[in-house]
Amino acid sequence: MFRRHLIAAMMLGALSISLTGCSSESTTSPTSPIDLSPPQAPTNLHAVTDNAIHRDWLMWDASGSASVTGYEIYSSPTNTNSGTLIAVVDASNTDYLLPLTNLSSTEFYRVRAVGSNNVPSAFTSAIGVDRTAFEGTPSVPGQGKGSEGDF
Repeated sequence: MFRRHLIAAMMLGALSISLTGCSSESTTSPTSPIDLSPPQAPTNLHAVTDNAIHRDWLMWDASGSASVTGYEIYSSPTNTNSGTLIAVVDASNTDYLLPLTNLSSTEFYRVRAVGSNNVPSAFTSAIGVDRTAFEGTPSVPGQGKGSEGDF
């Protein structure tokens, strides 16, 4: 009987020592909290027409967060939903050349920042852009402001 108690005491001691090494102060613990906080949303989303190339640009003010790795641009035919992802630009860009369209209509756009933790920000307010169907030859890529969206 004494032997069983001795073995049980030794096992409890070993367990106690191993749990002491699992201190919550450890910085290399595999259970360290992961930052899932979103970056600040970009602001001041607006559209500008470049008359030299007859194209529309989306422009916005950068997110105030340092952890932003890029921006997602969404398009929708209505102002009531987030829409469809149409482009991703890196964090150094705060503009996007809208692609040519073959239909004249109003299209709604929203932009959001994405942090280095892959968590997106809230969307900007939606803006409506009156798009005109393209007729003619596309502009030469690289003219204008140099962002995405050309053929």
